[in-house]
Amino acid sequence: MLDPYTIEIILASFWMPISINIIWTKKVGLKNRLLSIILMSLEYCAIITKECSEKQSIYLFPAMAIVVFFCLGRDILSLILVPGTYVLCVFSNYVIGLLLDLFHLDVGTALHMRLLLLLSVTAVIISISLFVRKATINYSKRINIRESKKLQWTIAVIISIVTLIYLYIGWQIRNYDIDDRTANVYVFIYYASVFVFALLFFAVSRAELKSKIAQREEENKRNLLEYTAQIENMYEELRAFKHDYSNMLLTLSGFIDSDDMEGLRGYYQKSILPTNEKINKGNYHLHKLSKIQDPAIKGMLSAKFINAINQGVDLFVDIMDAVPDISMKVLDLTRVLGIYIDNAVEAALETDDKEVKFNVIRDSNAVVIVVANSYINKGISIKDVEKHSVSTKGEGRGIGLSNVRQILSEYPNVNKITEMKDKYFVQTLVIENA
Repeated sequence: MLDPYTIEIILASFWMPISINIIWTKKVGLKNRLLSIILMSLEYCAIITKECSEKQSIYLFPAMAIVVFFCLGRDILSLILVPGTYVLCVFSNYVIGLLLDLFHLDVGTALHMRLLLLLSVTAVIISISLFVRKATINYSKRINIRESKKLQWTIAVIISIVTLIYLYIGWQIRNYDIDDRTANVYVFIYYASVFVFALLFFAVSRAELKSKIAQREEENKRNLLEYTAQIENMYEELRAFKHDYSNMLLTLSGFIDSDDMEGLRGYYQKSILPTNEKINKGNYHLHKLSKIQDPAIKGMLSAKFINAINQGVDLFVDIMDAVPDISMKVLDLTRVLGIYIDNAVEAALETDDKEVKFNVIRDSNAVVIVVANSYINKGISIKDVEKHSVSTKGEGRGIGLSNVRQILSEYPNVNKITEMKDKYFVQTLVIENA
């Protein structure tokens, strides 16, 4: 039969893995999450003993970090989960200890009391982890941490320093004859440092948020000005066409009155058909972007489409209904669509047809966005195209679609479909209303 200490180690081995999987919001398969929990728990049991020391904890960090990195999507941000959840588990134990002291409860050595204590700590860990997860989701709606290297480094440095402070204090208390008063001072210093570093993080993130907002507003303003200028130019051309329209009719009536069918046919092919083709060119589809209500998305699309037209792309835009707010963060949606359109234009320019099509379809439950382009099949499968650094455009350039996959992993309401249909490469986003 297992002794109480072994049972405690086995139960405690699940604390960090469970906390990590609760906090990590990125879309990861259930199989990988279960595998990460099992492997990290085994590592914990192999490294940590009942005489747990700070040295053993330091050994535990890299072992768990390897599992987290490979099981939870190979995301560099996942590495801060290990020291972060370690501090969270320590704090949860401290909270339960304070409650026991407050109510003058003595757990003793009885197995059922020790199990009750462990379950209480587990409940606190899960509660705090859920709070951190919700706070992370709400905070990421304001600023995308993945886009800010400054914030990533700030978080990594803060968690590392806080963890090292705790390990140092634990080492001092464990290995030196320190009275309770001094130990309490150490504990106060630790939580005071946590508070100071938390204030530092919020200060840095607030400055970063202001910078992002200013940058986004400037980009939106620039895109909208370009869009407005293009629309004005389009209407000027249409006004010129309207002015010439009556002259065209008079000329046509002249050929008809004189029964000159050969002259009529030649005039039609020389003057009427080119005018019709000009009207049907892609830049005359841009007015349909007015159905998109968000100015940032509309401005980005117009800038991309105008650039595509100027490069000689045959653009077709079709937006059937007005498009209200879409259930994605504007910054993430503009990034995804920007990557799709850039890739579509670059691939289309390699073909003879040079076609790019952009469609938006809206119903009561979802918004469907389709980006299609003519392309040359270079023998790369759809699965390989989305891998990091795999590209038909040369070494080291296949980053865009892997970034799309990473962004969309944060949105369970978005389904992505990639297809190769005849001569078209098609990217479809189905964004369900949240």
